[in-house]
Amino acid sequence: MQFDRSMVRFLAFGLAVAFLSSFGQTYFLGIYKTVVSETFGFDHADFGLFYLVVTLGSAIGLNRLGHLIDGIPLRRYMTGLVCLLAFACFGMAVSGPLATVFLAFLALRLLGQGMMTHAAMTSMSRYFGRNRGRAVAIAALGFPLGQAILPPLAVLVLTMTAWRASWAVFGAGLLLLGLPLVLWLLKGHDARHARWLEDEAAASAALADKPAGKSWRRADVLKDRRFYLILPFLMASPFWVTAVFFFAEEMAAAKGWSLQAYTGFYWLFAGGSALVPLLGGYLVDRFGGLRLLPFHPPLLGLGLTIVCFSDGAVGVALFMALVGMATGFAVPVNNALWAELYGTRYLGEIKSLMTSMAVLATALSPYVLGQLLDAGVPILSLLCAGAVHGFLALFLLVPALGLRRPAASAP
Repeated sequence: MQFDRSMVRFLAFGLAVAFLSSFGQTYFLGIYKTVVSETFGFDHADFGLFYLVVTLGSAIGLNRLGHLIDGIPLRRYMTGLVCLLAFACFGMAVSGPLATVFLAFLALRLLGQGMMTHAAMTSMSRYFGRNRGRAVAIAALGFPLGQAILPPLAVLVLTMTAWRASWAVFGAGLLLLGLPLVLWLLKGHDARHARWLEDEAAASAALADKPAGKSWRRADVLKDRRFYLILPFLMASPFWVTAVFFFAEEMAAAKGWSLQAYTGFYWLFAGGSALVPLLGGYLVDRFGGLRLLPFHPPLLGLGLTIVCFSDGAVGVALFMALVGMATGFAVPVNNALWAELYGTRYLGEIKSLMTSMAVLATALSPYVLGQLLDAGVPILSLLCAGAVHGFLALFLLVPALGLRRPAASAP
């Protein structure tokens, strides 16, 4: 399917859904880390364990529910998803004991970070063909946009009301603003979906005699050796980028900076993660996600290396910019990669596996690194390990790209 003016509304849909996923993202929930910890008497390790369990539950749920986008009409799917996310916000607003806060956090992580992100990226990957990379990149601008707008908005709301009550504001916003916007942007999608079904049927008929051309299922992916070689790369960015934001206070202290001064460089991360996907999307459309895959890990490794050995403003600025660039470049490359490797017929099912792996990485980061910090390991030493992780992931990708994949099962 070609990229033309008729698809602009659908691109805006992807961007809007990525923006709304912010209500379950770490950069938004992290605003509530201190107040939740004070309410329930958590220390850093306690909150890290709490966040680990919540996010693991989200990863499991996404892995089990991600296939639903393959079978439910997108308008109906998004109506249910936005409403459920709003109800999760209301659940946080009326929560009392820790168990109810846990359930609300779990719902926010599953529906926000998990399924909203999954819906935005899967829909862009599925309905755009040669322009898939640029489509994903444009939609992914919703993430830095949400990062720039919603956390400061949450801080403002918290100055005017109690932390639980602030969630009622966000739930109302989702129902009154978010849902109508999403449905308006999906106007005309039924015709687009019908054309995609025709294209898929034609492609399946043309490749019927070629086993490698048949549609892949999740079970087929789990038998593919390349998946396990790509997995360390897949988990590197979410694991270490989560650490960068989750342990911002520790990072600032290690550099002898105030938290305000350190977070003042966040705009460089947001800028890198917003601008690079546009270039990355163009390159993906020109060369393919597979060919560009090895260029992402060195950006992450280089950024983490710089921050380990530089205390000055220039070093921190380069660190934020490079990590933002790595995050932004990964968006079009990763989302094009799975469609190129495994096809689009069961893309929701397959991408839910990949997204759940990324969510798992964000779950492990606060807990594992929090335990090491409590044991006395300096934060900069941990980030040096992250740099090694990034560069090692690159060496695993090289043989992965040269392996011949096994035949997939028939649809």
